[in-house]
Amino acid sequence: MTPIEINSIRYRLEERRNKLQETINDFKNPTELLNLLNDVDSALKRMNNGTYGLCEVCHDPIEDFRLKQDPLMCFCLDHLTSSQQRALEQDLQLAAQIQNALLPKNNLTIGGWESNYHYEPAELVSGDYCDVVRAEEKMKKQLFIIGDVSGKGVAASMLMSHLHAMIHSLTSLNLDVRELVERANRLFCESTLSTHYSTLAFILAHDSGEIEICNAGHCAPILIKGNQVTKIDATGVPIGLFCSSEFGVNKFKLESGDTILLYTDGLSEAVNKDEEYGEARILKLAESLKSVAPQKIITVFLEDLKLFLSGRLKSDDLTLMVIKRL
Repeated sequence: MTPIEINSIRYRLEERRNKLQETINDFKNPTELLNLLNDVDSALKRMNNGTYGLCEVCHDPIEDFRLKQDPLMCFCLDHLTSSQQRALEQDLQLAAQIQNALLPKNNLTIGGWESNYHYEPAELVSGDYCDVVRAEEKMKKQLFIIGDVSGKGVAASMLMSHLHAMIHSLTSLNLDVRELVERANRLFCESTLSTHYSTLAFILAHDSGEIEICNAGHCAPILIKGNQVTKIDATGVPIGLFCSSEFGVNKFKLESGDTILLYTDGLSEAVNKDEEYGEARILKLAESLKSVAPQKIITVFLEDLKLFLSGRLKSDDLTLMVIKRL
């Protein structure tokens, strides 16, 4: 863990210690609270002598995401008791269920747009963000979002859930897409550690066929318009890096059959034995998929990725989203 993260945990532990000492005085038999206070003191002592975050059995580092969840953790995954392992497995399965419940409906046709997505965590939970938010009917627009939170596993999935709640709160304010992203950036920056950030691509699609793209450091969306295939570069840095960041917006008018392909780096940075899948391969394949249905485009990319990996397992979360003008 970084010194900043250690200091953040130290602050949390010291705060909890003070609250425990205040609470203990109100209990006639505070045995359990005293045991917890002892655990907190032990963790603070390990911080002072430089052994914090090391397994007490094998002395290897404890997994970062587990320390962030429970700063009193003393053992790595390999040395949990059977009951602790079962509890962890149940927690992970519950986290996966909660995350799946946050995903939007798939195969949507709304406001003259057809969309489809594929969401595939590398493990039980994912740090990828995939969302579709329909504005009030009178506004005649919807917001498509894809993103990737820094880190992996449970810690990244927790940040993704935080981002989901934050963006849904902001969309209720009927902001334009630039202001929405800038507010999301400021809130995310102020509510997370300085080491946390997220790339995000926002596509605001109007029922009239006009789209606005604000790309906060995410993989370049691919626009398939007529006979042309164009990548749309980022209009700002990832959110969470700098609280005062400003973002630009690209605007296009899409006609019937025009399509936008969005993806996370689980596609572009997938690696087989000695080669990266890469942006060039994505563009080349997209050129052969003009006027193809969103679900078919995703199927073709998944099959091509499987062929490219030649049996190797995916090492990162993977999300693809396709939006087509009807």
